Amino acid sequence: MSVSTAQVAAEDDLPGESASAHHAPPEPPRRSRGWGTAGFSVGATLALIVALTAFAEIGSRAGWWNDHVLPAPSVIFTELGVLMTERQFWIDAQRTGIEVAASIVFGCLLGFAAGLLFWKVPLLGRVFEPYLVSFYAVPLVLFYPVMIVLVGINAMSVIILATIMAAIPMALNTAVGLNQMPPVYLKLARSLRTSPRQTLFAIAIPAAGPFIVAGLRLAVVYALIGTIAMEFTTAQAGLGYRIRYLYEIFDNIGMFAYIVVVLVLSCLLTVALAAVERVLLRGRNS
Repeated sequence: MSVSTAQVAAEDDLPGESASAHHAPPEPPRRSRGWGTAGFSVGATLALIVALTAFAEIGSRAGWWNDHVLPAPSVIFTELGVLMTERQFWIDAQRTGIEVAASIVFGCLLGFAAGLLFWKVPLLGRVFEPYLVSFYAVPLVLFYPVMIVLVGINAMSVIILATIMAAIPMALNTAVGLNQMPPVYLKLARSLRTSPRQTLFAIAIPAAGPFIVAGLRLAVVYALIGTIAMEFTTAQAGLGYRIRYLYEIFDNIGMFAYIVVVLVLSCLLTVALAAVERVLLRGRNS
């Protein structure tokens, strides 16, 4: 008895797991890495842009290539400053901005509605999904002459085709995200007797959030590409039209200045889209 009692006493004197866990200091709350990752991405992008700009400047000054192929960035930025004082530049920028904004809004809304319809009516999804995938691989610029005949040579023809280009990836990603939602979510909604509106906005859309955001990213990219490409083809105004016009009259410096404007526009859209993505996925990342 004395030996067992001593063993029990010795074991009681040792710090147990429960005691160490009880006296352990609480763990500090985990810091969100969203802003850190975003800051690193922005910093790396800026560093890459600065490095490429410096390389282009040095290469042009050293004569590694002809200035007619790629002018020095300092010359391009000087020309851009001159262009920003001209009224025609702002007319082109305004038209392209309106076309891109309208294409993004209408394309995302149309694609989101189509994705919801494909999820609610699976038969429609099975019928139209192969056609959308095939249509997605076709350059819609080919249909621009048809739009000219139907609508005319104006901004509406560009907006219609760019909207279609933006709507297709949005519809496909929305439908995939909703169809891959775990069935237990809908069973839980039925057990709680939620309304269709509550089921959609409180369960279905948050569950498919990453896919919807991916579709939104592609929609923005394709709206910008479609707008610039169709302006480049046969439009009579806009940044894409001005790039083509300057190319045809061999004004390389002005052409590259307008190209820089398009690149800046794409960067601004990317930053705005990253902010929207953080807002939409805030609940999932917390």
